[in-house]
Amino acid sequence: MKHRVALAGAFAAVLVTAACGGGGSSSSSTGGSSATTTTTTATAAANADPVKWTGTFCEGIGPTIEGVMTLLKTMFEGGAEDPAVQKAALLDYSSKAGKSLTEAGGKLDDLGAPSAESQELHDELVKFFTDSGKTLTEVNTELAALDPADPEFATKLEQLGGDQADPSKLQEQIKKLQDDPKLGEAFKQAPECVAMTETLKSLGG
Repeated sequence: MKHRVALAGAFAAVLVTAACGGGGSSSSSTGGSSATTTTTTATAAANADPVKWTGTFCEGIGPTIEGVMTLLKTMFEGGAEDPAVQKAALLDYSSKAGKSLTEAGGKLDDLGAPSAESQELHDELVKFFTDSGKTLTEVNTELAALDPADPEFATKLEQLGGDQADPSKLQEQIKKLQDDPKLGEAFKQAPECVAMTETLKSLGG
């Protein structure tokens, strides 16, 4: 459990730093693509509006970010020492985050990529949202079956979700979007992203 809390804390700190510093200006590679990562539907729009696209992205990750912050607050206020409180907090987080990420993946898929140049990043993010949402939904189901009174509760908790449940993975996707020349600018304009950035800045003091 301490490992998960540490990851969430690092994730929150990096998000605040990114929000205060703004998006990068250089173009970054998103790695090789393959047929297995292409999830855009044939009926999706050829070129989605960049501001609407990034707004959908931020709207989708909003509940996840809020969930991480709530989870941290619960743990730092003593929840880390109470397995029952841990379970309740993690159930709430995985339920909300799993739902929002799954829905965001579907919405982005329906919108289509903002441009041919951003198709690879679009496909990667759709896959990330879809896979992460599925993983968190599965974690929620497995977590519900755990008994907080079990002496092995903490050990079993650590095994849930694997690498895909690492909250810092979401930060990596945000940075890729911010580093994209066109989408980085749209990120600064989308109301949903502006609101999210202001929330994160307030956390940074």
